[in-house]
Amino acid sequence: MGKLQEVRQRIQSVEGIRVVTRTLATVAAAKLSRTRRRAAGLRLYAHHVREMVLHQQLYAAHTGIDLGELSSLLGPRPPTGRIAVLAIAGDRGMCGGYNLEACRVALDFCEGRKAAGQKVLLLLKGRKAIGYFRWRKAEIQHQEPWRREGVTAEDVERWLGLLLDRYRSGEVDEVHVVYTEFHSPIRRHPRVVRILPVELPARPADAVPAQAIEKWHYEPALRELLDELLAVYLRVQLYDVLLESYASEQGARMITMEEATERADRAMQECRVLHNRLRREAITIDLLGALYADRASRAAAAATAGPA
Repeated sequence: MGKLQEVRQRIQSVEGIRVVTRTLATVAAAKLSRTRRRAAGLRLYAHHVREMVLHQQLYAAHTGIDLGELSSLLGPRPPTGRIAVLAIAGDRGMCGGYNLEACRVALDFCEGRKAAGQKVLLLLKGRKAIGYFRWRKAEIQHQEPWRREGVTAEDVERWLGLLLDRYRSGEVDEVHVVYTEFHSPIRRHPRVVRILPVELPARPADAVPAQAIEKWHYEPALRELLDELLAVYLRVQLYDVLLESYASEQGARMITMEEATERADRAMQECRVLHNRLRREAITIDLLGALYADRASRAAAAATAGPA
């Protein structure tokens, strides 16, 4: 009976685990679906913003205007030997190797830049990234966890202001972001991208005939408009990397919890088979005990009646 009771307790434990993993998989799937819808809408907006920036680049190249001289966000600047790195990971575990992969890529990138003689200012998004670098005694300049809502416009504005202030003040030469690019729930890839100074896609001026290039009139001046346009471009880019990271985390958690649910189902089936076998053995033993007791009582009754 002790073995049977132990199996029953194990069935209860596995059932509880299965409920938790199935719930986490369902929640992650819902968050992933919502994030992908937001990313799809942002992708169209980002396409139009990118086209507008490319039009200005093409017009400037045709008219001989150097955009790097008009905005501090474009082109090289006097080196200071310092860079800022924003590393993005999750707040919780139970998502496979998502957090560890992102943190390792960030650590390798930072170590490589330090070996090249640069000082790295580390900025972290997510409790797992904070714990990873704290354990390695890294010098953290700024840190914050995720909100319950996921990616919000307030988070994007706050991070954009923080990164722009450090770059415009000359505290850092470059700003890099380590995030996880989302392809599908089972495929993701940690990446390092430079967002400052802004690197516009190369498009030669002779790619479009001169007569097809639109003539632009700027009001107010081109410098102010370019700064505002680049700020929008950076805001969209930062929004995109946050959404990609959040979608990668939810996709990894959904797949991991679905696999854990399947393993719990198999363990439940094995426990039930074992439980039924032990129960049959216990019933058989009880029946044999009853039969032997009945036979013994009959034998005792016969022995008692014999001498009489």
